[in-house]
Amino acid sequence: MNKLAKAMLKAVETDTLQPASRTGKRGGSSKTVKLNKAHMARNMVIGGISDPAVLDHYNLLRTQVLQRTRGENKNVIMVTSAMPGEGSSLTAVNLAISIARELNRFSLLVDTHLRNPVVDKYFGISTKRGLSDYLMDDAPISDLMVRTDLDKLALLPVGRTIAGSTEILGSPKMRTLVQEMKDRYPDRYVIFNCPPLLRVPDALVFSSYVDQILLVVEAGRTTTRQITHALDLLERDKVLGTVLNKARETV
Repeated sequence: MNKLAKAMLKAVETDTLQPASRTGKRGGSSKTVKLNKAHMARNMVIGGISDPAVLDHYNLLRTQVLQRTRGENKNVIMVTSAMPGEGSSLTAVNLAISIARELNRFSLLVDTHLRNPVVDKYFGISTKRGLSDYLMDDAPISDLMVRTDLDKLALLPVGRTIAGSTEILGSPKMRTLVQEMKDRYPDRYVIFNCPPLLRVPDALVFSSYVDQILLVVEAGRTTTRQITHALDLLERDKVLGTVLNKARETV
């Protein structure tokens, strides 16, 4: 069993509990982190929300994703946006949680915002080590995975920030990691939270590794030109669809 396989098993199976603050001090761990539901609720993370209307939106997205990928071995999904602030990170977070809540479904959420990590902020955890330490220093994945007390959900945070993130994400090591995640665990969904397409080249470079892509757009803000430009940059057969965020319902 390779290092990645061992890490994934640890992230899913370990039962040791410890506070999120201690995880940050330890610099990353595959042990279980107890999440603060109040913090998640303040940040609209469904792990801390009980509002059926909010949950239904993400459960619908989950259902559509599962229906379009089931049986096709397309379990590696990238979530991005055209511009910053459109809600792609929150969408990635909540999609990963929603998939993990599905019967017999596991999900791994990976943050590739190497310049400005965001996933740990949504969950209210402090992580000093993560994906960047694997890519830069060959740190064992088993030391970097974080299992949450949200059943069947594991995280791979960024760790320290990297200025030259485009080159790192485009490295053979990153490509190999994504492929191993896909091949080793075809029954698990791996959700990559990626930077905006039109601001930095990171997401464009990374898009060649994944099976499917979700493009998040903000109602009333993202222009048609920006959406078209973003879609033109991507391989169209990989685009699973667009997610309209912050839209107001009308009666």
